[in-house]
Parts: sequence; structure tokens; C-alpha cells
Amino acid sequence: MNIERLPYVLVLTVTGLLAACESGPANSPEQPTADATSAQPTATATDTGTAPTTTATTTASATTTTTPPPAAKAGKERIVGKWQFSFEGEPKTKAEDDLKKKFGKEKDTKKFDAAIKALADAAAGEWIEFDGTVYTSHTTDAKGKDKVVNKVKYEVTKDADNKVSMKATEKDEITKKDMKDEVTVTLVDDSTITMFDPAKKMTLTFKKK
Repeated sequence: MNIERLPYVLVLTVTGLLAACESGPANSPEQPTADATSAQPTATATDTGTAPTTTATTTASATTTTTPPPAAKAGKERIVGKWQFSFEGEPKTKAEDDLKKKFGKEKDTKKFDAAIKALADAAAGEWIEFDGTVYTSHTTDAKGKDKVVNKVKYEVTKDADNKVSMKATEKDEITKKDMKDEVTVTLVDDSTITMFDPAKKMTLTFKKK
């Protein structure tokens, strides 16, 4: 067996206006108006040089939040689904090497090309499925007739670093054979997985169906 800025505050210093008048027994010094008094800078702002906190600053600080990213799914959940065998990598390289030896003495590549096409067509009908507890291997012919060639219950033994290792818990329902080898599925991305086939001694590639 197969996861932001605060506005700047501009501080303006307002210079107070001092009113003068002539001295005389009948006239008293003019008292500053309420508007002039309110225009004076506060002792805290002037003496310490510290800008007062504004409503805008407080509001911006209070409303700034960070949304945590969604939790990544476990690998055993990400492999659940149907996966189409892809005729690439080691299987294709080995097939080409074998056919070159077989048809190496031919004057042209017609037989070689025909044999490669036949293998690619057959590969297009091969696919697998994980449902969380059962692994199923299928072949589908050109007429769309599907055949199950392997069906095995499995349990996950390790799930880390985009790799899911599993082993069979029962005999293959189709072949009635024991599946003793542990298989590791590697998640290349959400659309591609690779799996080492112990029987074929090579890594197979599958694409999400």
C-alpha cells in the first residue's frame, strides 16, 4: 500500500494672542475671551513635547485585527479522492528503453511509436481511489467499461511533511493476496501525488481526476 499601519498625527502649535490697552483710571485691562483661552496649547503638549493621543489613532489601534490562517488539512485527508495514472517519469523512461532495445534494428520508428502509443493509451485507463479506509485500483477500457483490479483496506501509519505512509489491514479483496509492503504517498501538490510501487520497483505519478 498509498497548509498591516497607523496614521501619522500632525501636531499644530497655536500661538496665543496677547491684547494691550492704554492705562487709565476709567479703563480696566481687557479680559481674554473664552475662545482665546481655549486656543492656548496645553501644558502637557508644550512642556513635554508629547503629541496628545487623538481619536483617530485610538480608533485605528482598536479596530486593527489579524485573521489567523485556516488550519491545513492532514495528508490523509488530502489524498482522499480519485487519481488518474500519468504515463511519465520512471514508467515512461523504462518503457522507452525496453522498446529501443526491441526495435533498435528497425529502419524506421513506426513500430516503436506504435508500441509507445499503445502503452500510453492503456495508461490512460488506469486510476486509483482512496476513500479514507480503502484503496481501490481500476482499469477502464476504451469503451468505458471499468474493472477493479485491487481493493484493500488500509490504515495510516505516518502522516507528516506531505507524506502519508499506510499498510494493508486485510487481504486484497480481488486477488486474495496479502499486501505486506508499506506504501508511502507523497503529495507533490493538491493536484499531484507520487507513490512507489513495490512490485514494479518504480515511482508512479497520479493526477487528480
